[in-house]
Amino acid sequence: MRNIKKFMAYEAVRLPLGCIAALGGGYLLSVGTICGTASPLAAALAGICSPVYAFCILLGSLLAYVVQGASSEMRFLLTCLVSLSCMRILFYEARRPHVLAILTTISCSIAGIVSDLVFDSEDGRMPLYILVSLLIGTAAFFLADAWNAFRKYGKIVLDAGKSFTFAITYLLGITALCGLDLYFCNAGRVAGIFITMLAARQFRHSGGTLLGALTACGTVLCSVKLGMPLLFLPVTAMLAGFLSKLPNALFIPVYFLMQTLSSAVLDSSAEFAKVLVELLLSCCLYALFSKAPLYRILTYHTEKPANGQCIAHREQFLSQSISGLREEAAAVMQHLHLTKPVDAVQLARERLCAGCKNEDFCWSQRGEKTEEAFRQLLHNPSANPGPEAMAGCVRRGKILECFRECGQHAALEQSRCVHLSQSRSVMLEYFRLMEEMTTDSARQRELQPCMQETNGLQEILRLCKCEFQSCFVHRLKSGRYAAEIYTRTALAADGSVQALLSELLHVEMCSIPPQENGGGMRYCFYQRPAYCLEYAVRSIHAPGYARCGDTADAFTDAHGNQYLILSDGMGSGSSASLVSKIAVRAFVRLVSSGMPPETAIRLANTMLLSETNTEGFATLDVLRLNADNGELQMYKSGASSTLFLHHGQVMKISAPSFPIGIVPQAEPFRKTVSAFAEDKIIMLSDGIHEAEFPFMKELLLRNMPLTEVITQICEKAGIFHAGKAEDDITVIAARIRCAANQKRTTAAERMAV
Repeated sequence: MRNIKKFMAYEAVRLPLGCIAALGGGYLLSVGTICGTASPLAAALAGICSPVYAFCILLGSLLAYVVQGASSEMRFLLTCLVSLSCMRILFYEARRPHVLAILTTISCSIAGIVSDLVFDSEDGRMPLYILVSLLIGTAAFFLADAWNAFRKYGKIVLDAGKSFTFAITYLLGITALCGLDLYFCNAGRVAGIFITMLAARQFRHSGGTLLGALTACGTVLCSVKLGMPLLFLPVTAMLAGFLSKLPNALFIPVYFLMQTLSSAVLDSSAEFAKVLVELLLSCCLYALFSKAPLYRILTYHTEKPANGQCIAHREQFLSQSISGLREEAAAVMQHLHLTKPVDAVQLARERLCAGCKNEDFCWSQRGEKTEEAFRQLLHNPSANPGPEAMAGCVRRGKILECFRECGQHAALEQSRCVHLSQSRSVMLEYFRLMEEMTTDSARQRELQPCMQETNGLQEILRLCKCEFQSCFVHRLKSGRYAAEIYTRTALAADGSVQALLSELLHVEMCSIPPQENGGGMRYCFYQRPAYCLEYAVRSIHAPGYARCGDTADAFTDAHGNQYLILSDGMGSGSSASLVSKIAVRAFVRLVSSGMPPETAIRLANTMLLSETNTEGFATLDVLRLNADNGELQMYKSGASSTLFLHHGQVMKISAPSFPIGIVPQAEPFRKTVSAFAEDKIIMLSDGIHEAEFPFMKELLLRNMPLTEVITQICEKAGIFHAGKAEDDITVIAARIRCAANQKRTTAAERMAV
């Protein structure tokens, strides 16, 4: 196949072959008739072709005109072809389907006026010519749109509106082929029965009924006599659709028998032998090409199901309700101020000095000294003897016990207020996270599956004998395909599924490692995007520790976007490593499941606040590559600066933000930059001193392998850090690659973390 494409890429080969095909097509498509005129499909083709091919179609129609003995039915078609050839010369740059359809309709209408005035002035066939001109324009729109879709996606894409143009074009095609009426068979009826059998087999009863009805109408439009044997074709095709699960050894004889009986009822014995020959030829063609799936060529996109829209609207309404509840809760909390903790000195005075005869003397005349003595005793209740200011206190024996109780009560009240304040902040943050996750879930509902591709994926899974719960194929906003499969157990043939899916969609599909949870497995496939990341990582633990407190990771989400993550836990060693791993693993799992990065960071922040029983926090540095346009999104939570080489200039991107695990509302710093192929990025932990940045800029400007870049940065870290590196060091270097230069990073190119 590749050799054929390379061979056809040469203009000296493609142009002569195209001219020969246009000449033959013009001849074959001009012999059929519709309503007393030649079949106009040749004119529709000429309306979308280049001037050279349009002229070749005209020559083919002229040849048919001569062979048929200057048939009067072809005069209007020839006039249309002359007008269309001139139109294509004048509007050579026109490419859009709707523009070509309008130009084709106008050109054929002008040809109809000329034909009516010159050739058929007495017959008054102007209304017929205008109607046929509209049919030609409709067919031209479908052919142009189908050709553009086939070149772009490798298949013809239909929707509710384009289905009408497809039906018109199919009718005209069957009508044109019916003109090839030999003494033993009719080409149009053979082709129509064969296509109807394929549709009934693959699209079940609905596809069989539709194609059967269009085939019968097309043959009747050419000739009522030709169409009589196929009047029951929609009915037999519908029955065949219900029997489509039968093996071919049974399906073909049953269909042959049903169509033979229906034709015998409607046709005479003189034509019955010809009908049997056509049925035999159609069944033979079906037996040869039954494995050629139509869903690989034809795709039907339906509108969003009403049920899916209702669920999406319901989730959007729920998100708005949660947002309103969060705002109301915040407003109520502002009015319900926290009770100010009772001052321990005041509490001790009320308990100890109430009713004492010396209260006025101690607090009015010596108030400052008495209060200072009280605070000293609260700080150290076990002090004995107490401060000198308390020497004359008549209740000195109760002082120590009272101050011990008041200190404990004050500390408890202070802790309660702090805990309540933090609980309020955490509750509002959870409200916000629920709101964002519900909104994102409603947005995901809008990604409706491509029905034909989804049916093809189901057939692939059945062919590979893979048990699955559900699966679907959909298109991203960029036009790339993505597919998901949900199973209870692991797929034994996921490699075969990926290869067959690539063949089905006519694109190269990639996959990410399957995700497992308690309920089963999730497999994701995506069309290879335009950009990818080549990266290298190196980590060095701090002196005196066996483990590195930094954690780095890289992964690809279900749509092919790549992520690089670097987290630096507080301190060094095992405790820091545990905190950073919690942050990274939580982020990877949440984003891989479909959560937006910013929401995942805030949820990881709440996890660290609740999971670590000590004051553990970690920085988080995330780089996201949009695989379709090369755009970079950087999310930083207390992370070190990132160096970015773009167009020969090195930029330092810093982030004024908190690490995660400290405060409930940890808003990450976000920056989006445009990037191109061969741009480079360096991500660092805080073990790299900023004094090393000029050296790293020089490394970025050199054309060096990424592994050598990170090695030199790590080796020189101690020189730029007062001669000795005392903290964990982690460096990630990455380069953006274009699709034409993509290569898989090997283990040798990526040093283990």
